[in-house]
Amino acid sequence: MASKKAPKRAIVSFKDLQIAYLLDGIAGVEKLVSGRKNAGPILKRALKEMKGQGRNVETLEAYVNSKHSALGRGRSMPNVGEERRYKAQQIADGGTFLRLPLTPIGVKKGGVVKVRFEADRVIVTKV
Repeated sequence: MASKKAPKRAIVSFKDLQIAYLLDGIAGVEKLVSGRKNAGPILKRALKEMKGQGRNVETLEAYVNSKHSALGRGRSMPNVGEERRYKAQQIADGGTFLRLPLTPIGVKKGGVVKVRFEADRVIVTKV
């Protein structure tokens, strides 16, 4: 009677990711990291090494920033179309405000947004 062996754990290194990116682009990288819980560190290392070599890695950098950026503590970054609730905050005697993540609409540090205040809602739009 043949026994079933547990599948051998496949280890993916940052060099594997570099090769996958150079051969197949983002599709190759996604194939390697799919199903992995914490692919961020090896993706960031691959990106850092490739930048150090002077390679054009704009698409890889955008992928890493959008899918695997370190957010620290708290909730994960919302996806486009996702609905969430936020509690109003207040510091000392100042007015109430919201802390909203702007990455899902493509706004980076220094970016400009248009905010429209209505009676029962606030609409934030990328400029």
